[in-house]
Amino acid sequence: MSIFTTPVFLYGYTVTTNNNILNFSEGGIEKTATIKTGTYTIETLAVEIANELNIVGTNSYTASSDFITRKFTITSNAQFDLLFATGSNSGISIGPVIGFSTDQTGMAMYESEVETGTEYSPQFPLQNYVDFEDFKEFANAQVNESASGSVQVYSIGKRSFMEANIKYATDQEMQKGAAIANNPNAVSELRAFMDFAITKSEMLFFKDKENKSTTKKTILLERTPTSSTGTGYRLKELYSQNLIGYFETGVLKFREVL
Repeated sequence: MSIFTTPVFLYGYTVTTNNNILNFSEGGIEKTATIKTGTYTIETLAVEIANELNIVGTNSYTASSDFITRKFTITSNAQFDLLFATGSNSGISIGPVIGFSTDQTGMAMYESEVETGTEYSPQFPLQNYVDFEDFKEFANAQVNESASGSVQVYSIGKRSFMEANIKYATDQEMQKGAAIANNPNAVSELRAFMDFAITKSEMLFFKDKENKSTTKKTILLERTPTSSTGTGYRLKELYSQNLIGYFETGVLKFREVL
C-alpha cells in the first residue's frame, strides 16, 4: 500500500571531537561542558547538553528541543552566558549543531538562532508501505514446545517495524500539479539521507508533516534490499520503466526505537 500524507525524516545531530565543546560563563568565569561524541536525535541531544552543563556548572540547567521549529532552548535558574564565538574552544564548538553562531549573553534562557538538523521528505508518497502497527516481531525469540504440545515463546520483547519504498526521486522539473514534487536536489538529498541511515543511527520519522506531534516515531534502519543488516544500499534507476533519472531505494525496513 502507499500513504497519502507527506512524511518527513529528521536527522543530522552528530557530535564528534571536532564539535563537542560548549563554553559558557557563570559570573564572568568561563567553564567548559564536553558533550559526549555520538549521533543523537534532536531530543536526546537536548538531554545530553543539560546533563553536561549541570555536571560542570553551579547553576541548574535544563535544555529542551522543538522538533517542529527544529530549535533548542537552554535555560538556567540564574543569568549565564553561552560563548559560542569567543569561548576558549570556539573552533570546536557545538554551536553549529544546535543552531548558534554568536555569543548569547545577559539572560537566563537562549533559543537557537537558526533551525537545526536535516529534514528529508520524499517527493512522492511512500510505496509498498507497511505501518508500525501492522508489522511486529518478537526480538531474539525462542519457541519451546513441551512433550504435551504446549508452546511457549521466550523473547526480550516485541518490536514494531515500518516498511516503505522511496520511489521516483528525480531532479527533473515537474509540470505544475504533477504527483511528483519539484526538487532540483532530490537525488543528492536521497543519497545523503541513505548515507546517514546506513550508519544505524537513530532519527525521527513523522508520518504526516502537517501533524508532527501525533505521528512522531524514533527509528533506525533495520534492512535494505542489498543489506540484511541495514549497513548498505543501492539506488536503482528506473530504466525498465523508461524513467531515466528517476530512482528508488527498494523496500526499506525501519525499526521503532522505544
